[in-house]
Order: sequence, then C-alpha cells, then structure tokens
Amino acid sequence: MQKFSSSIVALVSLSLILIAGSTPAQTGTVVRAEPEEYKAVPGGRAATPNIALLDVGYLFKNHVRFNGMKEDLKRDLATFQENVKVEKAKIEQLATRLPDYRRGTPDYKSLEEEISQRRAELAAKFELQGREFARREARIYHNVYQEITDATNRYIQQRGIDMVLRFSGDPVDPEQPDSVLASLNKPVVAYQGGVDITPAILQELNRSKPGPRSVSANARPPTVPFGNP
Repeated sequence: MQKFSSSIVALVSLSLILIAGSTPAQTGTVVRAEPEEYKAVPGGRAATPNIALLDVGYLFKNHVRFNGMKEDLKRDLATFQENVKVEKAKIEQLATRLPDYRRGTPDYKSLEEEISQRRAELAAKFELQGREFARREARIYHNVYQEITDATNRYIQQRGIDMVLRFSGDPVDPEQPDSVLASLNKPVVAYQGGVDITPAILQELNRSKPGPRSVSANARPPTVPFGNP
C-alpha cells in the first residue's frame, strides 16, 4: 500500500518540476509588477520581432482554480487512503480469528479464503484508484496549461507580439547550489521592463472564472476575449 502513496508523491513532484522548469528555490514571495500594455502594431508586423516573456511556473502557483482543483484532488486522495486504512484494519482484525479454529478444518479454510479474497480485492481497488488519481492529476495540469496557451495566444494576437519565451522570475538563493545552478542555466539572461506579460495573463486566467468544483477536469475552459489594448 505504501508503494502507491510514494508513487503519487513522486508524480506530483515530477509534474511540478516539468511545469516550473528549472525553478530555483524561493527565499520569499515573488511580487509581480502590474502588467504593462503592449500597443497593437498598425498595418501588420513590426520590422523586428516583438518578443515577450512568460513565467509559466508563476502562473501555475497563482492560478486560483488550478490550486483549488489540486486541493480537491489532495482531499479526495486523503479520503481514499483513510478508507483503505480502515478496510485493511478490518481484514487484519479478521485474521486474528484464525487461531480460534484448528488448521485444516472447514471453518479455518473458509475464514482463510475470505481474508485472502478481501486482501486481493483491496489491492486491486488500490491499484485501479491509484491510476485514476494519476490520470485525474494529468488532466488538470494538461487543461490548465492549455488554458494558459489559449490566453497567451489571444493576448499576443491582439498586441502584435511575434513570440513568447518561457522564463523564470524567481529569485536566486545563493546558499542553495540547486538554485544557483538553475539560475546559471536560465535561457533568458536579461530583459527590459514591460516584456514580462505574466501579470496580464494571470489576470485573465483568474478573471470571473467559476469555482474549482464547478469545472470538470475534462472540460476545456471557455474562450474569453481580452479587452481592447
């Protein structure tokens, strides 16, 4: 049973790593500046590429419904694990009755078969439910990432932005080697103020959206157009 708990924790950790990329350890809360509006390019594209930056890890950490759905998943997982613990205790309690019967008697065999059957059923249910939790988590991450992509595409189309690069704006902790190494491996070394569109995208993602329990993990979020720049 312990194997499932460890695999779920590993899956959650791996999911966060894949989404946040090489995110350095944080030493404090990251505060984003208010979004600076891009002006639409009249008459088509600019002569040089117009590039913006997006901190996807920051979006996931501050996406209201995403965090709500993660909490829902966490609670459901805890409930399931508690139910498994209760059922396991019942089976173990049943096993304590075996010494009351003489080995080889019909009553002993009947009780032994019942214990084996209930253990097998619990193990099968544990495995199947574990896969479902993993699939559910994957759907949540996939759909929210798709929502981020859709919102970003709408944003850049309305503002004449040619390309969006992914980056991390988290601070570097010089006392943590992993944090320093992640900082050294950042693809974006420096950028001008105003090219970080993360606050604007986050604002759109969290704007007038339904609560976490009213959104299916399988449903694509509705398209909500941005206001005119």
